[in-house]
Amino acid sequence: MKKCIHCGAQLPDNAGFCPYCRRRQREEDARSARARPWGKLMVIGAVIALALLVWGAAALLSRLQYTPVSLSTQNSTIHYADRGGSFLLCLRWDDGEAGDLVSRVISEGERGDAVSLLYAYDAESGENRRAAFQRRLESVSVTAEPGSVTPDAPKPNGGAVRGAALTYTAESGTCAIVWSLRMKNGDTITLRHSLRAVKQRSFSYSYQDYDLSTLEKLEEFLAKLCSGANAGAVTTIYLPPVQYEGGLRLDTRGFAFVGCTDGEQRTAFTDTVYVQVRTPQLVEFTGVSFLGSGGVGLSAEEGAILRGCSFEGWDIGVDSRDGSWVAAFDCEFIANGVGFRFNSGSSTLASPTYSGNRFIGNGIGFQILKTPSREVLSFPGCRFERNSKDIDNQSNRSVNTRGAVFVKEEE
Repeated sequence: MKKCIHCGAQLPDNAGFCPYCRRRQREEDARSARARPWGKLMVIGAVIALALLVWGAAALLSRLQYTPVSLSTQNSTIHYADRGGSFLLCLRWDDGEAGDLVSRVISEGERGDAVSLLYAYDAESGENRRAAFQRRLESVSVTAEPGSVTPDAPKPNGGAVRGAALTYTAESGTCAIVWSLRMKNGDTITLRHSLRAVKQRSFSYSYQDYDLSTLEKLEEFLAKLCSGANAGAVTTIYLPPVQYEGGLRLDTRGFAFVGCTDGEQRTAFTDTVYVQVRTPQLVEFTGVSFLGSGGVGLSAEEGAILRGCSFEGWDIGVDSRDGSWVAAFDCEFIANGVGFRFNSGSSTLASPTYSGNRFIGNGIGFQILKTPSREVLSFPGCRFERNSKDIDNQSNRSVNTRGAVFVKEEE
């Protein structure tokens, strides 16, 4: 006989269970009985903890995992977005000109210099976001296709993200400048614009050497140039800071007019300037004011380029009519019935990027009646402020307003 190890009752020698206290007789069995429920709980808890750990790691990996994208365009602008923002990337030249193709006239034997610039604007507000984009940028390279032009390594340049200097000659022809960007998140971006070197004789004339003080004297001077031996050459005319009382008709050859200011005096026309030139050189106006009291400021039936000009007080500031494409960069259209009217169904020129322009207090800022191609007009860096209607797109063509600022009330 043996005693119960718990209550001391007499039990058979082979008894493994006490009928009095109802407890097991072997200590290891008792311990095992006591430990087994907790052991199961510990195993179950470990399994649950491991599952939670695996699930958390998978969730974290999912959040951190990112598949890089590759963006490429044949144009000078492209929209890029990452988790931290949305950018409009834009290529421009050091003279402020944008667009996918620009021409530079250069004489045989001479060398020309230009800088291709990459800008980054906020896609919604149009603000310059150079610093924010630079923090995302890992590397950048610039090449030329074909290799008749060799760009220097891109470097920081003023308000641009990078600038690449290049040298060209009259024999360089048309060359695409290709920007290849690699972001820190692995994304790659490619965009481009082209430079066309035009071999041609060029001349320039200044009001400091010739009397261009009145509209009559200007017209007489232009007539002499049109009939001269160098009628086919590229000609730049530097105008005095005077207000020409009247308009101007350009229907024989193209000229590049450059205005200036002297105190409160500036180069200005007070009546319609007609552009009907059909020669290789386009009519260009730089830094010229068009001051009206109704009517049309610039009426074009052929291509024209405007840089830093202003149009104020017209029924229509610029009327781009059939046969023309008027390009405008960094111009102002203020208090007109229509600031800029695009009403052309055919043209040999194409410059769909209207960058840096300001449309303020017009009935209609930019009106599109018809365009000569399926080109998408874009407005990077433009500002539309207090117009009754900013863009009147009657042609229903695609318009890209990323990078433009729209303000309804005076700030």
